[in-house]
Amino acid sequence: MINYTLKQLYSFEAVVRLGGFTSASKELHITQPAVYMQVQQLQKNIGAKLFNINGKKITPTFIGNKIYETAVRAINVVENSKLEIDQSLNPDSGHLQIAVATTANSFVSRLLSKFKKEYPKMTFYIDVTNRHALLDNLKNNNADLVIMGEPPKNIPLISSAFMKNPLIVIVHPDNELLTKKKISIKDLNKETLLTREIGSGTRITVERFTGLDFNSDIQINSNEAIVEAVQAGLGIGFVSKHFVNLQLKNNIIKQLDVAPFPIIRQWHIVHHAEAELSPIARRFKQFVIDNT
Repeated sequence: MINYTLKQLYSFEAVVRLGGFTSASKELHITQPAVYMQVQQLQKNIGAKLFNINGKKITPTFIGNKIYETAVRAINVVENSKLEIDQSLNPDSGHLQIAVATTANSFVSRLLSKFKKEYPKMTFYIDVTNRHALLDNLKNNNADLVIMGEPPKNIPLISSAFMKNPLIVIVHPDNELLTKKKISIKDLNKETLLTREIGSGTRITVERFTGLDFNSDIQINSNEAIVEAVQAGLGIGFVSKHFVNLQLKNNIIKQLDVAPFPIIRQWHIVHHAEAELSPIARRFKQFVIDNT
């Protein structure tokens, strides 16, 4: 039976990766003779030569490469376990990976700012992206948490609705429809309708609730660009009210009163059903639910 210790694997992995005993000793904060002794003992336990040394160049043998692969896997397991234990003992710290729908970015940033004040030791990365990329994040379990509109039904998820998400119609302040007492969906069909790309949650919702036929060849892949196009008088847009509160307040654009708008949807905080949330991710999820 082959026996080796974690110290031996740490030393061997560092020597191979860094290309020498001196560099390994500096990284591991032990003396060069101590690193050499650990590697020699590992070689003795394996019963095979692990290195080829040519001058200052050190390269692993065939067996050495196999042991190196084993060492990398073992070290990753140990380091991940250390991180999980540290997060359990110190739940105020930890790293949070979040993917967010572009429409939700403004209020999510405010939530993160408040959360960071409560847990200043935590770090986070926020990926603001479209629905297609959000679905990829969920399928591949690349984010701890995803904040989005309607979650997909073909992925095993745990989802919590936490806030209403009103979808509204926006127009230029000089649009003639604003002068009419009563507006119908038929009136909108006569206008140039600006929308997100096919597959967008907003577009799917508008089509489902209104039956509108998007009568232009204009497709825009960001909410910012839709708002700018409406401001320029290019057409009528459909966006979350959360995204344009400031523009509405400053009368840069206007909200059009036409049934069935506003269409009330929900914001959801979502993660893969098989994912085990870290302590900081669990805290942020609850924080979002409690503070919206």
